[in-house]
Parts: sequence; structure tokens; C-alpha cells
Amino acid sequence: MANLAVKVADLDAACAFYEAAGAEVRDRMHWNNGERADVFLGPIMITLFTHAIYEDAVELPAEGFLHPALFTDDLDAQLAGHTLVWGPAVVEGAFGKRRIAFVEAPGGIRLEFMEQLEDPA
Repeated sequence: MANLAVKVADLDAACAFYEAAGAEVRDRMHWNNGERADVFLGPIMITLFTHAIYEDAVELPAEGFLHPALFTDDLDAQLAGHTLVWGPAVVEGAFGKRRIAFVEAPGGIRLEFMEQLEDPA
């Protein structure tokens, strides 16, 4: 498991909430038509987004749980047999360079698969 993605309307308020709860907030940045930040709660990482990268492909609420993200060594093999929502595409950020894609998952959510291409600098 890489992270859990959550969409928030107010990133400042969300970061302050998690910091007050004892979390460490890192790697806040402008990213793909919005902002993002990583929240570390012990062994769990939540990535907060103000805009989901696939937001134009599916209808999303203004806030809420978006998807779990999972690492894979072979993105193409992992996507076989799934209904693709968005991607594959190469993205870059504080996390390095990754090839990602989103598929439909049970329960009306999406699942992100990520193949790490380059580690962070």
C-alpha cells in the first residue's frame, strides 16, 4: 500500500487538523491543477488533494475518500482485465517519477496502480 487519497476543499485546514492530531505533513505543493500534501500518521500515509488527477473522467464529490494507491512492478500486467478510468500516464513530484493508472473497483471507488520509474532526487 502506498497511500490513501482524500479530496479536501481546504488544504490549509486539513493539514492543520492532521498536524494537531500528531501527524507529520510533508511535500505540500501545487500539482496537476490543484494542491497536494502527504500526511504521515504512523505507518499510514494519506495524500490530500484539492483536485483529483482523474476528476474530469468521473463524477466526484467536493470532498471525501478518493482511492487507495498500490505499487506494482508491472503496470501493464496489473491493468489487464480491469476497466480503466484514467491513464496510464507518467507523473513527477517529490515522490520521484511514476507511471500511474486508475481502474474501477467495487464499492464505487477507484484503485490506483503505481509503477515507480525514478526515485526522488
